[in-house]
Amino acid sequence: MSKKRFFAIFLTLISFLLFAQDIQRENAVVKVVKKVSSAVVSISSKQRVQNPFFFGDFWDMFGFGPDFDFEGPSREEQSLGSGFIVDPSGYILTNEHVVLSGHDIKVTTADGKSFEAKLVGAAPDADLALLKIQSKTPLPYLELGNSDDLMIGETVIAVGNPFGLSKTVTTGVVSATGRTVNSGKRSYSDFIQTDAAINPGNSGGPLLNILGKVIGVNTAIIKNAQGIGFAIPINRAKKVMQQLKTYGKIKPLWLGVLVVDPGDRYKKKMGVDYGVVVAKTYPFAHSGAVEFKEGDIIQKMNSKRIETTGDYNAHLSLLQPGQTVSVEVIRKEGRKTIFIKSTYLPESLTPAMAWELLGVKVIEKRKEVEISDVRLNSPAYYIGLREGDVIISVEDEGVTTTKDFLSKARNALTSTGLPIRVARGNWTYYVTLDLLGN
Repeated sequence: MSKKRFFAIFLTLISFLLFAQDIQRENAVVKVVKKVSSAVVSISSKQRVQNPFFFGDFWDMFGFGPDFDFEGPSREEQSLGSGFIVDPSGYILTNEHVVLSGHDIKVTTADGKSFEAKLVGAAPDADLALLKIQSKTPLPYLELGNSDDLMIGETVIAVGNPFGLSKTVTTGVVSATGRTVNSGKRSYSDFIQTDAAINPGNSGGPLLNILGKVIGVNTAIIKNAQGIGFAIPINRAKKVMQQLKTYGKIKPLWLGVLVVDPGDRYKKKMGVDYGVVVAKTYPFAHSGAVEFKEGDIIQKMNSKRIETTGDYNAHLSLLQPGQTVSVEVIRKEGRKTIFIKSTYLPESLTPAMAWELLGVKVIEKRKEVEISDVRLNSPAYYIGLREGDVIISVEDEGVTTTKDFLSKARNALTSTGLPIRVARGNWTYYVTLDLLGN
């Protein structure tokens, strides 16, 4: 055998042994990472943040107008986060807080290509947003799994860009499901809890099972805690994503009632230790609401235990419009099961709804919304509104037409109070229409 042939065989054998070692080292996690990495993206957007110390009434007293700039009345901050491609045409799912009030949204793919992204729609209450980028060729995308059959202890993999460090992978297990997470004024329910490290910048990235299927959207961490991360279940995210893709917004479902978390005294009075209380019924907006009584304690929906209003809203988000829901309630007379159809929350109040719910009639005058009548013993009556008052804004959003007002005022159907700004003569003032009492 020639030396040349000997060395060729020797090199082939070494290459084979090294390849065999690589095969042995390539465990299930490595295979998943190789499979999904190309579809995980980095997202950046610019957000304008108001400087509270150099703007407003304080400087106005000294004659400085709103354009006065000491350190600048506002500044731009860069938001960084993650996302993942869900469709070869370029749709990307991420967290709403990653692109909150953002502009100049840029997406960078795993191969380093940069794209301008369009915000298709956002759902703040679900902390989800859908983006779209344009590509000349089909893009790699992730397969969405099923979050309803998760097993406590099963292996999960988080992929994202924590602290701007792209293509970062962490592993862990499903620690728990159905967790409630409070973030600022919002409360999110039915989250997946994991001990896979989720750091700033991971937000919006995928949480995957060992098969490489997305089972959650990484979304939150508890500050100063170790080994505690949270993700939005992908089954809920699918429904939100479909609505954002179709309508550009969420069309929420409801059962014609407003629910709140009961206090300990009321729970003791009713002899229950969990559930939500029906604070208001709206039969004028949903015919099935007549089946409920104010004070009912809702404990189950479709046999699923309802602990808090967060659980209630999370369960509503999984329903289909027109779906019949079984609702178990506790009332003074005993336990009762109510069967009711879920419907879309009205896009806006009708004039009759505004009169029934708020106690006002409005007319449009010179691009202003003026109150033309106030109903006796209504929320508007008790707060002191009167004929001739001009409604400037609802929940800090300006209104100039009756359509604007009726559209924004529909939020009263799912809240206990409606903040509005009113002008009377030379004065303007803020009031909150209390919908639960005088």
